[in-house]
Amino acid sequence: MNSLLPFRLPIAAALLFTAAGCVTANEQMPAPPASLGGGQTDEAASEAALDLPILGIAQVSVSVSDLERSRTFYGDVLGLPKAFELKDQAGQVTSVFFKVNDDQYIELNPGLQPDELVRQTRIVIQASDLRELHALYAEEGLDPGPIANGADGNPTFRIVLPNGYPIDFLQYVPTSMQGSLRGQLLTPERVSTHLLHAATMVRDDETREFFTKLGWGRMLPGSRGDYIETPSRDFNLETKNPPLDPEDPATREQYERELYGAVYHFSLEISDMHAARELMKQRGGFDDVTLRTAVGNNRHWLLHLFDPDGTRVEFMSEDTVPDAIPSFSVMQPGPPAPPILATERFVYPWP
Repeated sequence: MNSLLPFRLPIAAALLFTAAGCVTANEQMPAPPASLGGGQTDEAASEAALDLPILGIAQVSVSVSDLERSRTFYGDVLGLPKAFELKDQAGQVTSVFFKVNDDQYIELNPGLQPDELVRQTRIVIQASDLRELHALYAEEGLDPGPIANGADGNPTFRIVLPNGYPIDFLQYVPTSMQGSLRGQLLTPERVSTHLLHAATMVRDDETREFFTKLGWGRMLPGSRGDYIETPSRDFNLETKNPPLDPEDPATREQYERELYGAVYHFSLEISDMHAARELMKQRGGFDDVTLRTAVGNNRHWLLHLFDPDGTRVEFMSEDTVPDAIPSFSVMQPGPPAPPILATERFVYPWP
């Protein structure tokens, strides 16, 4: 494989949609020139895209201000087992890893400062052949950093997006911390067993175009269905009931912080949304408004929960809802019951 160019044509088609089922003008990535397709059919181009040695999302790293409070949220409420810790030379904890499955983790980094808006510090992509991927990106002039062993024992390299956000690439090896835990800690307490997507804020065309140069745009290669979102804004704020007015000087700072927490999010896939909602309600003591669950534009049940520092965790049902249930319909609180049907787009009928 000598070039990334064959991968770009099928990616352009994937960019027409977002996880919400529609796209706004500033969230849509540009399609690469048709000449880069090399004259392949769509079917052949799709097969070629699978040759890129990427498996999906390996990890999302989140900066936190209070490690113990965050341990409670990710460990006790979400039920993700603590896998391992990393420490510096002084013996201070620098990272705590929570396991979603054998290939996917959530990393917590202590030390978040009150004025920091970006709490998601990096997205990590899992490669099946890291050296091949590094060579491909170097050939394309994407300036990948050198391959080096990370503190967890896995070889990794970094590419920094034009907007300054880091994307790391790693390959799990048996001797690493994650490799030594394969087949372990797959506990039934986990509210989800699949990290479906992650998002990073993108507000400039150069960064949007860079994703197509990476060879995957939005949908990642591999069979897991993982993908990356690149929104410039998000309306799922902590105070969406009622929402903050972005033009109000008294709440502008709070609005901006909540906006960043909502955009830099990740999504966990849920097999039974009602059961997951009730379980998190019991574990976290949340009220029904906090755990409001509604049908998104993408025809999946969606629930948005915020960690102690305001990072949004999105929960998305595996299955779509029947067409007879319109988007923005709401799951009733309490025992299973027919949903409260929406009568107006973008307006939730409860609460």
